Formats: sequence, C-alpha cells, structure tokens
Amino acid sequence: MSTQQVFDSVWDALEDDPVECANMKLRSSLMRAVKDWFDSSNMTQTEAATKLKVSRSNLSSLLNGHIHLFTIDRLVNMLEAAGKHVELKVAA
Repeated sequence: MSTQQVFDSVWDALEDDPVECANMKLRSSLMRAVKDWFDSSNMTQTEAATKLKVSRSNLSSLLNGHIHLFTIDRLVNMLEAAGKHVELKVAA
C-alpha cells in the first residue's frame, strides 16, 4: 500500500529547498499578474511587449509559463511598466 503525500502548493511538491520554493511561489504570482494584465489589456503581444519594455519573444515565454527565464526583479519591472504597483509583504 502506498502513502500519498499532500502539499500546500505545486512548488512545495517540486522543490525540496524551501528557499527556492519561496522564490518560485513569488515569481509564479508575479507572472500570473503580468498574464492577467495582458489578458485584460486587449493589446497584441507586440504592443504589450513594447509597453513592458521586453521583446515579444520574452512576453511569449512568460505567457507560456517559462518561469526559469524570469527573475523577481524583471517581473516587478514589467508590472511597474504596465502601471501595476507591486507591494511586498513579509510574513513572520
């Protein structure tokens, strides 16, 4: 009989290192915010990429979930360029 593990998030299941897991969760959340902005913008990828100050190829990679290509800094810069203010909350 096998034992089934339960995880709080997909990142907890994929990442053994808690520091890297926290980083992936934050990047995932920021990427989702960029994608939500794009989906509601009615812009083409080219127009949105110009506004975000990235290449269309980079935006496409983000929209396709290539999380390993994006740092937290880069994602924050993209959201600020989109007019979205990013606030960070540090939990105890």
